[in-house]
Amino acid sequence: MKTLRAKILLYFSTVAIIMTLILIVLVRNQIKNTNIPLTINLSHQIISSKSGEVGAWINQRIAELKVFTENETLISMDMDKIKPYMRKIDKSHSEEFESFAIISLDGYAWVTNDTYINVESRPYFKKIKSENLDYAISDPIISRSNEEPIVVIIHAIKDESGKTVGYINGAIYISKLSIIASEVEMYNGLGWICDRQGQVFTMEEGKQDRSFNIFESEVYGYSGGKHIGGKMVEGIEGVDRIQDSEGNNIMVLYSPIPYAEGWTLGINFFEKNMTKDTDKLLQMILVFGFFIITSLILISLFLSSSIVKPVKKLQRLMKDVEGGNLDIVYSDYGEDEIGQLGQSFNKMIIQIKNLINTVYIEQKNKREAELRALQTQIQPHFLYNTLDTIHWMALEHNAHDIVRMVDAITNIFRISISRGEEVISYREEIKHVESYLFVQKVRYEDKLEYEMIFDNELKEYKILKLIIQPLVENAIYHGIKGKKGTGKILIQGKIEGKEAKIKVVDNGIGIEKEKLLEIRDVLEGRSKSEGVGYGMFNVNERIKLMFGNKYGIEIQSEYGKGTEVILRHPLTF
Repeated sequence: MKTLRAKILLYFSTVAIIMTLILIVLVRNQIKNTNIPLTINLSHQIISSKSGEVGAWINQRIAELKVFTENETLISMDMDKIKPYMRKIDKSHSEEFESFAIISLDGYAWVTNDTYINVESRPYFKKIKSENLDYAISDPIISRSNEEPIVVIIHAIKDESGKTVGYINGAIYISKLSIIASEVEMYNGLGWICDRQGQVFTMEEGKQDRSFNIFESEVYGYSGGKHIGGKMVEGIEGVDRIQDSEGNNIMVLYSPIPYAEGWTLGINFFEKNMTKDTDKLLQMILVFGFFIITSLILISLFLSSSIVKPVKKLQRLMKDVEGGNLDIVYSDYGEDEIGQLGQSFNKMIIQIKNLINTVYIEQKNKREAELRALQTQIQPHFLYNTLDTIHWMALEHNAHDIVRMVDAITNIFRISISRGEEVISYREEIKHVESYLFVQKVRYEDKLEYEMIFDNELKEYKILKLIIQPLVENAIYHGIKGKKGTGKILIQGKIEGKEAKIKVVDNGIGIEKEKLLEIRDVLEGRSKSEGVGYGMFNVNERIKLMFGNKYGIEIQSEYGKGTEVILRHPLTF
């Protein structure tokens, strides 16, 4: 009678467990098939609404430019009248626009900061002129005044007959759009703006971040981003999933921005953040089911100790398994259902062990295969051969400038790899700098002059690779580029005692005293590098880590006259 009563209780407990599991499955399916799609749809509506807000902001700027073009002063294209008028406009609209420019039909432009530029070759000018549009929006460009990314809106100026007599453009900071995107808050996600080239702009801690291109997302460990980028550029809205390098699912919601062809507003967040509340509901159901089962077990204690003891023993073993202990065996075999359950438990443990071992081996083999696949993709010879093909194709067409440019790029690439070596000869380092300066000379033409003087004895020694070029790059971008007229860089290397002394001197704009002190603090380790002297900081750290604090970089500068950077390096063979 006791055995029958125990079996009835056992069946009742089993039914309770099954009902709990069914409830979990039903709730889970309801959440999966109804709640989650509804949540995604509502979230996407928010994104679409926000993209409309961004589009409205852009359209308002376009409308403002249109109002300006209807002013008789601008229609006259009399620059003596236009300049004071536009200066007032620039001052009154400084919150919305970075600057304005008046452009003649041949592309010659006057900017409200009293500079002149030629935009004839710029894509947005070609587009509005060739297609006879009322307005056009440019791709992101870098502002010459503060190095911040901006977008130019250009609008035609037409006379009473509808004939275009000139153009006005207004430059707006992309950060204005990114701020609107950052206001989208859902599931701890990150709002962003993406241009037609796939460049993603976000606001992180109040600062503009533009270091990510969605078409290169696979480089950062994200799979599926390139496909999404293609849809966004085509102006398609949607909801997609991508995965990061750790296998986490990431939801991406995006919607095209009106009045800005190819631009998109979107947000991404971890899918688990969206389902966090529903997961808690499932956990509560599991807890509720656990309490029901526990109550039945307690009841069974009063009904039959002969059944409760083996059940509790089996329960303890299951908890051990939950804790990760798989070296256990249920030893109380019986002829009833409990005994059979114990045998099934033992079989399950054996199967789990086998599965764990199988999964471990499969994952190990998979990682090894992925590593081999990755290694086969790294084929520097392919790049060399490609550059060599371009070289010979250019020769066949007598394009000697292209030949020299390809040779310079080949040298830069070859020396940068250096067969994985960290230390190279001065000859190679000098060749690398010469190639880099050749490329920059092609770009800046008469704006840049340079001279390289190295002791012949020094060329027989070794040097940490790629430590001179960053200093030359700093001299160009932070010295020569902002200088009016021709700038000159002198690179000098000589032996002093048991060390090499390398100077990089420019006659650029120099460095303000306060900024110079910040850079020195970074180089001397008194403060962290936060965008201040990063290139020099990297070179300085490499030298000190390799050879000690005795060596490294010193910097002298006078604002308005130029900068001198001295690099000290031990003589090594």
